[in-house]
Amino acid sequence: MSYAITWTEEALSTFEDRITYLKIHWTEREIISFKKRVVEYLNILETEPLIAKKPGRFKNVHMGLILKQVSLIYRVKPLTKEIELISFVDNRQNPKRIKKYKPRQ
Repeated sequence: MSYAITWTEEALSTFEDRITYLKIHWTEREIISFKKRVVEYLNILETEPLIAKKPGRFKNVHMGLILKQVSLIYRVKPLTKEIELISFVDNRQNPKRIKKYKPRQ
């Protein structure tokens, strides 16, 4: 049973932010490795969407570790077999500064 993956504007924006940060502090080889790791993680999510922990009280929202420094917040929609990527989070930042996820009503 395979799930479709959709990217929100927030997910695209935070992914690009992580890449921009990595370009300043990491080598090109490490950036390519990061992108490859994201693709591998998304491939796993397509078949095993519930592998990550639930970070809070929101139903069907999960937070998976991509690298030690970066996690992915995503939402599983079991009825439509869809995974909605919400945000890529830098794990080193102050948790109070992380933009809080508010589910759509």
